[in-house]
Amino acid sequence: MTNKDFIILAEKVAEGSATLPEIALYNAGYDSFQQDQQSLAEMGFDPEVLKQESLSRFWNYQPVTDKPIIKLWPRIAMVAAVMAVIVLGAYFFNISNFSGKRDTRSSSYTNDIGPGRNTATITLANGKTLNLSDVKTGVVIGTEKFAYNDGTKIKAISATDNLSAADKELLTVSTPRGGTYQVTLPDGTKVWLNAASSLKFLAAFNHSKDQQRKVELVGEAYFEVAKDKTRPFVVESKGQQVRVLGTHFNICSYDDEIATRTTLLEGSVKINEAILKPGEQSVLTGRQLKIVPADIENTMAWKNGDFVFKDEDFKTTMRKIARWYDVDVQYEADLKDNIELGGWISRKSKLSDVLKRIELAGNIHFKIEGRTIIVEK
Repeated sequence: MTNKDFIILAEKVAEGSATLPEIALYNAGYDSFQQDQQSLAEMGFDPEVLKQESLSRFWNYQPVTDKPIIKLWPRIAMVAAVMAVIVLGAYFFNISNFSGKRDTRSSSYTNDIGPGRNTATITLANGKTLNLSDVKTGVVIGTEKFAYNDGTKIKAISATDNLSAADKELLTVSTPRGGTYQVTLPDGTKVWLNAASSLKFLAAFNHSKDQQRKVELVGEAYFEVAKDKTRPFVVESKGQQVRVLGTHFNICSYDDEIATRTTLLEGSVKINEAILKPGEQSVLTGRQLKIVPADIENTMAWKNGDFVFKDEDFKTTMRKIARWYDVDVQYEADLKDNIELGGWISRKSKLSDVLKRIELAGNIHFKIEGRTIIVEK
């Protein structure tokens, strides 16, 4: 199927004239033709509404006939419909580009790797490290006790662990590669940590003597800061200090990334000597700081449970994938960073599904060997 064929098929689905096989074909090809969603929008269609309508019509399809309808058993009908989508979906996943030409090469996935999960550790002021539950999503840190965000107590905490430690004693919450976790700080501030990240803060920072709430970040985190006009909230990361009173923002500051990026969703923040407004992003490279319009969808994709492949170089995308799936990436050939990608996929997907989606968008091929992704042209 070509791009033009897909648009024609979308029009038939929209006007209600599509047959059951055509509706199945449209559903199977929807994700493979992400670049055509803009064309649909320009023609007056809402792609997401159209998608939902087509799915509804697919599962509730009744043929128009003058003869009495003999209904199949619901379970048999369901299996037949699912098989149609699977077969047609497999066809689309083997298209190397949208011109209809097939690639005779096949990617090699000798094994597959599941997505990251909720997992983190807390290092107490006394040096003790606790493994947080992977069936919980977050931890609440009070002045004198810890609990999970559903109210469950953390049993690993003993009476000898003094949680009302002096101001100079630090706590550290860390996520490994392939991990994510939410942290609620003593002042009510909520922090979502991405993979391979850590957050340091004073055990009693809510009562800090220097009249500010200070944390140190390595990696990536999204902050929803509790408002307190009398005590600023300060985030220190690689080469910068972010100072706020109460707002929502994201900081990406990995050691293996050239730039530190701070994106503001609401309120205002002060970054070193610059002021950031909602919808803006600061990019700190070395000592040079510039402010650019933010791509909120791309920035917040990780927290929303997605990968968005848009307007970033290929190797940056691969570093994100490597952190989330806890894998290494090996490049067998010199690849240009300006490989254009498009579309999105859930971070809950298996690694092979993510790589297949990238293969559809660019002239790239992958192998998975052990916990290593091998990139080929």
